[in-house]
Amino acid sequence: MSPASTSPRFGYWVAFFILSVVTLGALIEARAHTDRLSPAAQTNQNYAVACCVILFVLSLMVVFLHTRPLLSSLILGTKIEGGIIFVLLTFWSALVAIVSDTRHGLATDSSGSISNGNLYYFSWAGLAVGVALMLSFIRSVWGIDVTAELRNRAKRLRYWVWLGIIGLIQMGSSARLFDNHCGLSNNGLGEGEMGSIKFCRRCQLGIVLGVLSAVASMVVAGVKMGVTSSGKVPWLFTTEMVLSGVMVVSQAIGVAFLTSQEGPGAPLNNLFYSSWGSFAVGLVLAASCVEDWSAASGTVRAGASEKDSVLGVEGEKDSVLG
Repeated sequence: MSPASTSPRFGYWVAFFILSVVTLGALIEARAHTDRLSPAAQTNQNYAVACCVILFVLSLMVVFLHTRPLLSSLILGTKIEGGIIFVLLTFWSALVAIVSDTRHGLATDSSGSISNGNLYYFSWAGLAVGVALMLSFIRSVWGIDVTAELRNRAKRLRYWVWLGIIGLIQMGSSARLFDNHCGLSNNGLGEGEMGSIKFCRRCQLGIVLGVLSAVASMVVAGVKMGVTSSGKVPWLFTTEMVLSGVMVVSQAIGVAFLTSQEGPGAPLNNLFYSSWGSFAVGLVLAASCVEDWSAASGTVRAGASEKDSVLGVEGEKDSVLG
């Protein structure tokens, strides 16, 4: 039995292991050259290293088990593997939060810009692979294909879910930047790193936009998932059109203010990517709604024209008979 045939997640586990190796190496290097030496920063740096070591050991263990079919049967496809994946997701989420924080001086510098590309991008890639691992485990063990459900349950459902996830990242990133550079608890940052009034107000704008995206997504996605295949909600499409339009306009304003020179998302950071991501998903939603509306309008016009032509023929018959 080949390792690849042992589990449908073998490729994910190998990718996870490689990402953990690169992330651990980049993290050790970043920690050695950081200028954040406060006790709080050093404590979080130690936490990040500990998380990454745990991720490395667990992923190495599971990859090794794939090469031993007799041993792999004890873990792979069982609740133990599900528990390991859950632990990995928990630790990797904590790792991403720590390395992205400007107070800790690991993947970002004092301005919030990415200072260590390997650490920043590979940590986010590892989190994405962890989510893919969990989805694959759920699909193979319980037979629930979450991706297919989002795609087939209702049109545009997956895009609304994506908007909610990106909105939460936008909200969290803005809140953290505001807390670090505008709040009273700016542990690890100097007085020179305090944000201006304009900077702080734009952080607040990012928080509002993130909350708006998350709430709109939860409302629409909740209604869509609650509607059965035979049921219909007459006002749902109108609500989608209005909300997608609001998302496009509000996120366009957000991109203009948040990612401009004086905005908190001007450097390449979580807020920059989440702001542009929210705007892009909003455009996709609005375009899909407009496409459906145009198709429905065309169908109505075609039906009306056909009805008029039928009435015209019947009128000509009546005049001949008359």
